[in-house]
Amino acid sequence: MSRKTLGSRLSSAHKLQRNWNDWQPRGDSLSASQDGVKSSVSRDRGSEVLFDVQPSDQSGTPPLHNDAFTAADVLEEGGYDADGGLYENTYGRKSLGQELRTNDVTTDITTFQHGNRALATKDMRKSQDRPLAHSEESRLANLLRRISREDDRERRLATMKQMREFIVHSENKVVLVKQLDSILSTLNDILNESSKLLQELRQEAVCCLGLLCAGLSYEAERIFKWMFLKFSVSTKDEVKLLYLVAVYRALETAGEKKAFSAVMQLVMSSLQSILENLDTPELLCQSVKCILLVARCYPHIFSTNFRVKYVNKLFVLYGFHFPFWEMTCFTCLNLFLGWLQSLEQFWVADLAFSTTLLGQFLEDMEAYAEDLSHVVSGESGDEDIPPPTVSLPKLAALLRVFSTVVHSIGERFNPIRGPPITEAYVTDVLNRVLACVTTAKQVFFSEAVLTAGNECVCVLLVSMDLGSQLQIDAVISYGLDQLDSCQCCGPEYSMSVLTLLMLIVDQINTKIPATFVEKLLAPNSQLLELRFHREREVMAAAHGVYHAVLSLKNIPTLEAAYKLVLGEMGCALNSLLSPLGLPAACPNIQHPVFSQLQFSPERAELILIFNLSALTTIGNTKNSLIGMWALSPTVFALLSQNLVVVHSDLAVHHPAVQYAVLYTLYSHCTRHDHFISSSLSSSSPSLFDGAVISTVTTATKRHFSTLLNLLGMLLSKDNLNPEARRLLLTWSLEVSLMMKKSETYSPLFSLPSFLKFCKGHVTVYRFCHLP
Repeated sequence: MSRKTLGSRLSSAHKLQRNWNDWQPRGDSLSASQDGVKSSVSRDRGSEVLFDVQPSDQSGTPPLHNDAFTAADVLEEGGYDADGGLYENTYGRKSLGQELRTNDVTTDITTFQHGNRALATKDMRKSQDRPLAHSEESRLANLLRRISREDDRERRLATMKQMREFIVHSENKVVLVKQLDSILSTLNDILNESSKLLQELRQEAVCCLGLLCAGLSYEAERIFKWMFLKFSVSTKDEVKLLYLVAVYRALETAGEKKAFSAVMQLVMSSLQSILENLDTPELLCQSVKCILLVARCYPHIFSTNFRVKYVNKLFVLYGFHFPFWEMTCFTCLNLFLGWLQSLEQFWVADLAFSTTLLGQFLEDMEAYAEDLSHVVSGESGDEDIPPPTVSLPKLAALLRVFSTVVHSIGERFNPIRGPPITEAYVTDVLNRVLACVTTAKQVFFSEAVLTAGNECVCVLLVSMDLGSQLQIDAVISYGLDQLDSCQCCGPEYSMSVLTLLMLIVDQINTKIPATFVEKLLAPNSQLLELRFHREREVMAAAHGVYHAVLSLKNIPTLEAAYKLVLGEMGCALNSLLSPLGLPAACPNIQHPVFSQLQFSPERAELILIFNLSALTTIGNTKNSLIGMWALSPTVFALLSQNLVVVHSDLAVHHPAVQYAVLYTLYSHCTRHDHFISSSLSSSSPSLFDGAVISTVTTATKRHFSTLLNLLGMLLSKDNLNPEARRLLLTWSLEVSLMMKKSETYSPLFSLPSFLKFCKGHVTVYRFCHLP
């Protein structure tokens, strides 16, 4: 600001008297004015320090000829208008001229004083925000300069964080737009720095870039175009990844506010172009993450691009043209399965397209299976036929993506819901999948293909009703064939087979033939071996198969399974008795297929404990006519009478077996309130009265008396394991409390078995108080 400018402005407003001038120092007020100037200058310079503002260049201003002008010139940097207007500065201080005028103005220039004040106030209103904007612009320039020139890594990182905070503040948007080119250039330089020590700085730059794009949403198109351009021209994959991360950060920061709706077509087109030219798994993962974020935040836009810009790139994404396929097969595959599943709403919304795509997958599966069959027949000399090492991984990938798409469609993939999913369609798909997997297994054993095939069959079985016997036989044959291969495979494959077997039993249920369970529970079945697997998950899955089989409603099939389970238990008991020189026991539960077998004591113990646990499936079904009446022996009779041998010498040498029998019986009795109510029933047995509860009550009438006798007998033994004794005492307490609940149960106290029950407790009391 020059004196000439100010003088001309004042003279244009009003004529001043020639005998004085506000801009010349006066002896009576110069000292006070200079003090005020110094105070204002110090405060303004404090503002410069706070906002990192450098003093403006005043080289073009004519030199002032006294101290007052020098101070005023310094004051101009802190808060004066660029036009040189007179007003109160940012901190409420009056200008030097106004302070002088207040003291020296005379009554004959009142009009001038009023007009000058009005002009100063107008200028102040126009330029109130200019000093602050100027300060923020200078601060931004200073930050960019320090980021580019600073050598110390820690200070540079701290400055970068200040830059991020600057971008976040909404009042800085105007300054950011003005300096956008400089900001992008600086961030680009940081992202392209190669030093590994600056990784944290580069991450901060990525964060700033994403926040900048989200904050300046009206400049989003410009920034997105810039990021995608820099991605395309970059030769370093790590730098490309950083730009994709910045795109993701921008989309994530904007969230579901729809701030980028106008540029989403641009973003989708750019991401599609990137997908077509990817060659590293890291870029694949990050680009798809961006696409999924678009799908979540802009579903109305993404749905229009579902086929063209995403699903039609499945083969590219799955790595059928990727050079790194073998290296990252499972990592990329598992990630992509999750990505596909997250698009459930889009698969269902375009069901016709989804089924068409599944058909294309099936055709590719059959093509790879045919290539494998040519290998078996010796026709693999053709150069166009890929070797098994290529076909098998791709077949496994196709099976898994097929399963994922079907699973993503969910309940809509069911013939009940109508076309395009029909019973004939699902049956045809299942048969083709079974044929592909079977062919692959005959050529070359691939655990990955078989595991994926089992998962695919499971997904299809859930969606269909196996009506024809031909379909049932095909699925059963497939399941048993897969079970035979568990011996030489890992836990993942074993889990897939066991899951498949459980599903087969649940889906077919009453239509399942007895021959199936006879093969499933035969001595040479791999299911029996999987009970001893080192992985707990596999053991639990094997238990699940037993649970499914023993839950069948088909009585002939259930009885066949029950007899096999009991037959193995009888063989295991004899294997424990034989080393002790004791005779064989439990002849009525023996089974011919196990008659020639002999187990080691350790394995025999495990078999008994596992099978007893499986029998709770039948025993704990309340008011079950099958469990209480149809099976022979009943679960209660088996545990309380047939296996009583476990309470003799076996209790000393194998206490775990005795405890397992007692706990299974305790669980069974607790489930049925210890059979107290049924013991008072006077109804006669009848299978034709149509009342299941009445029939069950009749079948269990003597159970309570038998239970009291057993408890009294066991409590009287001195060789009882402490854990077993504790269980019996807990059990006895429950029975006693239940008997006291109602006067109806008072006749039970006069039973002979109750007297034996009490004697057993007296014996326990004596044992506890022996000197």
